[in-house]
Order: sequence, then C-alpha cells, then structure tokens
Amino acid sequence: MGFVAVLLTIAIQLIQNRVLSTSSVVLDLQISAENSSTFSTPGYPLVPYSNDASYEWRIQAPDGLRILITFIAGRTEGCCDRVQVIDGGDIIGKFSGKIIPGTSRLSKGNSLHVTFSSDEAISFAGFEAKLATATCGGNIEVVDDNALELTSDGWPNAYGNNEKCFWVLYGRERKQIQLDLIEGSTEPDNDHIEIFNGLSIIARRSGDITMESFIADSGILILSFHSNDQEVEQGFRSAYKKAKCGFNATASDTPTILSTPFYPSLYPDDLSCEWNMNAAADKLIELTFMETDTEDCCDFIQITYDSDETRQLSGKIPAGLVFTSTNNNLRLSFNSDYRGSGPGFRAVLREVDPTSSCVYSEFVGETPKNISSPLYPYIYHNNMSCQWILQANDQHIIRIDFLEVKTQDCCDIIRIRESGQRDFTLSGDTSFVWTSKNNYVEVIFSSDSSVVNKGFLATVQSEEPVCQSQINIFANSTTGYFSSPLYPTFYSSGVTCVWNLMTGWGKKVVITFLEGILQGNTYIRVYDRSGPVLRLSGTIIPGTSRISTYDFLVINFVTDHSGSAAGFRASYHDANYGQNYEVSKAPMILSPPFGFLDCFWILYATEKNQVYFESLQGNYLLSGDYVEIFDGTTLLAKMSGLTVTKVIFTSTTGFLKVHFHGNYLVSGIKVKYRYRLQRSK
Repeated sequence: MGFVAVLLTIAIQLIQNRVLSTSSVVLDLQISAENSSTFSTPGYPLVPYSNDASYEWRIQAPDGLRILITFIAGRTEGCCDRVQVIDGGDIIGKFSGKIIPGTSRLSKGNSLHVTFSSDEAISFAGFEAKLATATCGGNIEVVDDNALELTSDGWPNAYGNNEKCFWVLYGRERKQIQLDLIEGSTEPDNDHIEIFNGLSIIARRSGDITMESFIADSGILILSFHSNDQEVEQGFRSAYKKAKCGFNATASDTPTILSTPFYPSLYPDDLSCEWNMNAAADKLIELTFMETDTEDCCDFIQITYDSDETRQLSGKIPAGLVFTSTNNNLRLSFNSDYRGSGPGFRAVLREVDPTSSCVYSEFVGETPKNISSPLYPYIYHNNMSCQWILQANDQHIIRIDFLEVKTQDCCDIIRIRESGQRDFTLSGDTSFVWTSKNNYVEVIFSSDSSVVNKGFLATVQSEEPVCQSQINIFANSTTGYFSSPLYPTFYSSGVTCVWNLMTGWGKKVVITFLEGILQGNTYIRVYDRSGPVLRLSGTIIPGTSRISTYDFLVINFVTDHSGSAAGFRASYHDANYGQNYEVSKAPMILSPPFGFLDCFWILYATEKNQVYFESLQGNYLLSGDYVEIFDGTTLLAKMSGLTVTKVIFTSTTGFLKVHFHGNYLVSGIKVKYRYRLQRSK
C-alpha cells in the first residue's frame, strides 16, 4: 500500500472514530458579506454519518444581511434520516434521500439553523452545502399553472445600489419550472441577472431585458440579481409558473427527439405531459419509440389521431414500435400517478411523404456524401425495404465506405447489387469498404419483423478505376519503390493489380516487402518463370524478400469483398546473381560465381522455424568487398577484411538475406557460408 493510501486510511479511521463516538454535535458558523463558505456532515463524502446521531449548525451573518444555503450534493436514508432548514421557528426546508444538487433556501433574517438527525439503522454519505449572504429575495414554491409576477425591488422605479438578491423557486416532486423574463434594464456589464437550473447557470443578462423563457428541469430555479455602487436602472419584470411538460413540435426530415423528463432517470410522480405534433399539409407524421419503460399498471402513453382514435401503451415495450398519422396532426400524451415510476420513454419524430417509397437516387461524385438507414443513428423500423440507386460518371467506379453497421446479424441485411457480379451482403456489427467494377450500383437494406438496431452509415464517392492495365517497371541498381493503390489508406475491394518487374539480360530482380496489412482473403502472389515463389496474406513481415530466377518477376495483388486494410509497400532493385533457398537440415555452401559484383541469397524457413546461419570459412575480402546479413529489414552485420569463422546469426523473422558485394577485377575470391534450421521455442 502506498504512503498516500496509508495516510488516507488513517484519516478515515480517525474520522470514523470521531463520528461514531459523537451522538450530538452543535456547531456555530459565522459568514461574512464578502466570502462564501461550505460545511458538511462529519466525514463527508468518504465516511458515512453515524447512526442515531444529531447535528446542528447555527449560522450567523452580519446585521442587515440574509443567508442563502445551497446543497451541493447529498444522500441520506430516505425514510428516516432528515435534514431540516429552520428560519426562526419555521421549517423552510425538509430533505431526505437523494438531495438534488442546487436545492436552496433563503433566510428572512441574519441567522439560520440547519439540523440533521439519523436513526439507528442504515447510513449514507450525508451532505455538503455552501453558504452565501444576500440583501433581498425570497423562497417561492411554484404550484400554479398560471403565471405569477416576480420583479426586482423598487420596480418599475430604480433598484438600489449594492444589491445581492436571490429568489429560490422550487416545485413539488421535481416539477419543472418556467421563468419568463419580460422587460427591464440594468447598468450594462456591471449590474446583471443570473438564472440557475439547480447548480448550473443557464443565462446571464445585463443591459436591456427582452422577452425570453427559461426552463429548469431539475425542479429548482434560482434567479439572482447583483448591482454595484454606480448607476442604477429600472430593474426587471418576470413571471414564473409550472412548466408545461411537452411542447408543440413541427415534424421535418430531421428527426426530433421526444422523451419524458429526466430520461433515462426516473420520471416524477403525478406527471402530465402533452406533445402536439404537426407537419406540412401534404405530409404525414411518423413516431418511432426507441425505448419504453413505465409503471405497467398506472402510468400511460397515449397516441391520439386527428379522428380521435387513440392507442395506449404502458410497461416495457421493445424498441421499434412505429405509429404513423392519418393526416398532418398527431398528439402524444403521458400521465403518471402519485407513486411508482420508471425511466419513461424516448421517441423519434419525423415527417414522411405518403406518396413516396423508401427509394433514393444519388449521383455520386468525387466528393464523399453520406447515405444511411432511415432514422440513423436511431433505430430503423421492422419490415422495411429501402433502396439507394448510385450512379457515377462514365469511366468511373463507386467506392462505398461503411463507417458503421449495426443490424440484426441473421435477418436485417444490406445487399449490394452490381450488373454482372454476385450480390454482396453485409450485416451484424462491422465496418467495411466496397468498390464497384462499373459506374452503377444498387444498395438495398431490408429488415424483418423482430429485433431492430441503429442500421448503417456510409460515405459514397466516385473514383477513377485502379489497376486497369498491367504496370511495367524496369529495375536497376538504384532501389525503387511501389505500393498498393491508395496506400496507406484502405485499398479498394474486388480489384486485381499486376506489376511486371524487369531488368537487363543476365541480371535478376530482388523484391522486398517493407510493410503491409491485408484483410480477409486478399493476397499477394509473386511469380517468376518457374512459377509462384511467394504468397502473402494477413500482416506482412517487414523485409520479406525474393529474387528472380531470370530477369523478371510478376507481382499479383488480388483483393476480395471480405474487408479492406492499408495494403502494402515494397522496394526493388537488380542483382548480378542470387538464389532463393528454403532452409532444410542439410547444410548448404553459398559461394559467389566468378566475376559477379552483387549477389543475393534469400534464406527462408517454413512454419515457425528460425534460420540459423554461420560462416564456415574465413577469407580475406579486398578493399571495397563486403558481406551483409539482414534479418528482415534489420542489418545484423556488415563484414569485410578477415572474416571470423563460426560467426552465428539467428533470424527472428523466419528468413535471412545475404548480400555479397565483390570486386570484378579481383574475382575468384570465394566466401563460403552454410545455414540450418533452428526451430522456434
């Protein structure tokens, strides 16, 4: 255990000992006009308060000031452990269970008492609160659906200097509160109004006040007003009321989210919400429920059509339930009783054209554009069938990047259809890149009657075809490079690329794959006159090499539709002499022929063997002559002069490349090596 952890453990134990040994505590707190302060139950939040305890805080402010208490956070046993805020002899706040952050009360005078008592059973973290002073304001319980007026002191005449006012508006059972700023003015930049939703500030206004509405969905709205000692203005006039749950919504192509208050947390008891939805005269309204969980017996969702036909829902309902209006109006209401609740519901609203089917035609250019399943990223419908007809310019192909696919794996299918090709299908949880062979493609998405999900999001764009003809490359002593199309971004699917690497008569070609990742059944195959000499797929080991038997190599790169990745990058150059050797147990003598300048031997092992390499014989290499040993792309050694016998090199990649550079004028000097297998552990 670390030193800090030890200290923390000791501190917690000391607090526990202090708390548990104290059943009744009285504390006096003094606050000033300039500074705020905080206090909490002992040990908060690390140590739960003790059982059967009683705490009292006696808070005093300077004469002429009032005290604002705001609870930052709190949790007590809901049934039995209570916090009370007492102003004189009146209890102005009583809280238990989870205390909503921002819960506040304002005293009438310069003193305030806060008490906390717990029973002998369960305990929780307790609470933390902050204290500030005020010159004016009040506590207002908002119970009326009709608007009531609230103004600054002195309205409509000027407010005073150095005012610091707080009006605490709170609703029963976390009812939402609406505050409408109507008119007024303050000294610009200096005197200001602030509006809080619980602890969160949602507006700050200074200067001219114009009509604005604000909603506090926490059930706590605090309106504060501050002035300095300079100029004064008229102040403000506002009105407050219980916020209506729901609103008037106009449906459009862009989805609108409707939900119960606080979703996915529990909605309040005794709730009544209504959403009146309308669309353009020639459109219909579509309402799709994504998640629904209400008290089964007593809390109901109701959908009302213009004909007064209704549908009623309650309890847990699977996602994907869809309602479509009979004209351009639809009403949604939700009512809960006085006890028991749930997360409620979340639904997507949009307009639909009654004359259209789910068919889209898109011209595809070089600039990517998005296509997606209906309602993405929200859930698609059951029993739907949508088609996207994609067309690009002549002599172009179409690339589709499926950025996200989330469908029912068995039954909700994306199908890509292209003339002369087999249909390609996609489903489940994946991403994918697909490329056409011509300039016309159809994408079809269909769902069954069971499970639904987010659907898909893809980008489509046109591009010029790649690898339409073979690429001829002449290799010489200077190293050259080539790569798969679009490297290192994702290569296109369903293409075949061919490179012909050629060199001068009597020479050979060396190819080295520097890096690469191939997805699915995509592969690289290297041929020389004798046939295939190398096949690669998956992750390519850097440095994988081959040398031609004669004066050319052919590289085929074949991609399928099972996925896409970065592709590969390779280098090439010529050589005077060289061979590929598959390592066996029998030793082999490598010796450069007479008069050759640059020779390469590629030693490779099958399966998971390592290549074990040692020099058999030391020879004197003239100035400028050398031997290089590579493990993949890593140079293990460069030897010249007198070579030490029995120097051993072991590969980590499964192959070694040996390069001998000699002096043509002093030919006949031979450097002999052998190699053998050493199986990996």
